[in-house]
Amino acid sequence: QPLMTQKGVRMIIDKGGIREGSAEAFKEFGGVYLAIIGGTAALETTWIEQIEDVDMDDLNPESLWRFKTKDFGPLLVAMNSHGGSMYQEVKGEVARNKDTFRNSLGIDS
Repeated sequence: QPLMTQKGVRMIIDKGGIREGSAEAFKEFGGVYLAIIGGTAALETTWIEQIEDVDMDDLNPESLWRFKTKDFGPLLVAMNSHGGSMYQEVKGEVARNKDTFRNSLGIDS
């Protein structure tokens, strides 16, 4: 929330997921979390035309960067401004199917 309220951030692009409860902040403040494929940094840098700003630069690669990009993507909307979370959907689906999968492998629940 502080990034959204204090810095005006409305979009986060990352590859590793984000803490529980973030979907509610995106819903409340109108933001999105976009997932990008890990291991594709070399390709992603070709989409950057210019670095416009960097904030919290003491965090090094975890700093907040603002880029001018061209043909950036594709990206996956992992959390949306309506409170939806792909991570929660997948987690729920795994929980629903876990016993069936374990039984199909002959593993006791």
